[in-house]
Amino acid sequence: METVWQRRVESAVNKSIRCSVFAGFNTNVDAVVHCSGESIARLIQDPDVSLDAANALDVSQIETIKEKNEFVAVLKDALGKGKSFYIVLENLDLLEWLDEIFANRQELMGGQAGIIANQMAALEAQTIVYTSLLSKKQASLFFPEVLYPVFDEEVRLIPVHQAYKPDDQLKINWIFEYAKGIELDFGGEKVVTPRANRVILATRPPGVVMGFAGELHDHLPELGGNIDVAFLAGYHYAPSEEPSLTEYLDEITNSIRMLKAGNPNLRLHYEYVPMADQVAEKRVLATISKGFDSFGINENEIRRVLTGFGYTEECKDIVENERAFSLYRGALRLMEQLHFSRFHVHNLGYYVLVLKKPYPVAPEVVRDCCLFGSSVNAIKAKYGGYVTKAQLAEAASFGLSDLGLRQLRLFYEEAKQLGLDIPDSFCEEGIWDHGGCYVLVVPAHVIPNPVSTVGMGDTISSSCYASEYASVLASR
Repeated sequence: METVWQRRVESAVNKSIRCSVFAGFNTNVDAVVHCSGESIARLIQDPDVSLDAANALDVSQIETIKEKNEFVAVLKDALGKGKSFYIVLENLDLLEWLDEIFANRQELMGGQAGIIANQMAALEAQTIVYTSLLSKKQASLFFPEVLYPVFDEEVRLIPVHQAYKPDDQLKINWIFEYAKGIELDFGGEKVVTPRANRVILATRPPGVVMGFAGELHDHLPELGGNIDVAFLAGYHYAPSEEPSLTEYLDEITNSIRMLKAGNPNLRLHYEYVPMADQVAEKRVLATISKGFDSFGINENEIRRVLTGFGYTEECKDIVENERAFSLYRGALRLMEQLHFSRFHVHNLGYYVLVLKKPYPVAPEVVRDCCLFGSSVNAIKAKYGGYVTKAQLAEAASFGLSDLGLRQLRLFYEEAKQLGLDIPDSFCEEGIWDHGGCYVLVVPAHVIPNPVSTVGMGDTISSSCYASEYASVLASR
């Protein structure tokens, strides 16, 4: 079985993304901190930080960061559990404090749209980005090949380095990365990280709009005519209050309709990021799913969404025994609730996909494009930065994870035990033609001690889906 899958990887790394890829709207500068004993010591030595007060806080009740002890509590909790965590910094006065405490940081391109745009350009796709705030510093972090749409009597695509707006504010997010197995001292309490992951502390400066603004909005059909596949991110910034939420959702719907008017074959993917307000999040997801084709989410995030929609049984199953079959059951429930035709759950060592029939791409192509995406992510994990097409050949020498291959076998055995119609070839093919959908379990690479974990979900989803659509165009 391993040999069959490895041959597929060797073929997958030769794929090309020969299509036009659009990324919007969420871009920012990432201030990346690698958590260490030294950085945690500086943090807890601050006279305004009280470990007793931080330990007394219920992290599950902290929705935004307003003061220092809340930040310490959230960071300590995530480190101890090895979980990915995203939270908004409400009190922007803390930015100067973070600058002082974490002086040894690296500033990089951040935000889903920014990361996807650079990665697609590195893989030699024609790449277009749009963001409402484009400061000079932000523009300078894009690859020079990335284009930006402007309207001057007609929609034109110009190099993003030429498109910056001098008066735009800078959006900055803090990323706290940590490796597996590091021991950190919180005032005598030892915290050992069970896996590599990161905590994202995001900011929302005035003027940032997660959508199209200005004259360009009225000419979206022209822009859509220049795009094959789009990755739109940032809808988690949607307002939760009425009537602002309804107005924003109406604007989203209208923008998608206008883009597709210029290209009815345009494919759209949304990569999930949680909202603070789960009630509003349900409405956002229900609205987005009517216009989007594909949805990406990880193993932690899917539990939150399942809970939000009332699927407590499926969520409990994942919490108690996280495995490919429990993630499939959760994805299937959400696909029944929402309108996405492609549901992609990416987990450490394997991916689970549910494709609603009739799906426009053969499941074998989807599977092999997932192996391409895993290969891109493996190179990123090993070396950091953005992966070029020339680097991908090396991924053919990496073995797929034992975890992923084992999940294939366990999925098959569980389906058989339940009397389901899963084929005997499932472990070799990873494809189950089941009722109104295809179910895929794809083993992926796991790189020990990755150089970086920031943007891995975005890299996986964009590489998988863009190569999938490029394969469709190549076959025409």
